[in-house]
Amino acid sequence: MERKEFMIELNGIIETIHTYTRNPFMVGYTKELRKSIRYNDIETLRIVLDKVIAWYQEEIDHIVHDEYVFNKTMHEKAFGILKEYRQALHA
Repeated sequence: MERKEFMIELNGIIETIHTYTRNPFMVGYTKELRKSIRYNDIETLRIVLDKVIAWYQEEIDHIVHDEYVFNKTMHEKAFGILKEYRQALHA
């Protein structure tokens, strides 16, 4: 995944996360994610992506099985995009 494509997807990813949680750590991570991609700060971007992906790894089962979560497929898509872009940073 290219940087520009990730930038296009980023707002949807962040808003999807915010529909599920207002955890202050996640709010901070998503702010840093926006900032690091905007300023092309690859070091911070990798750190924050790892933190957001780790959060999703812990929460995705809860999200998928929670009867009150209405946008499960959007969470799965967001999680997938985050992992795909993080992998692209390794290449």
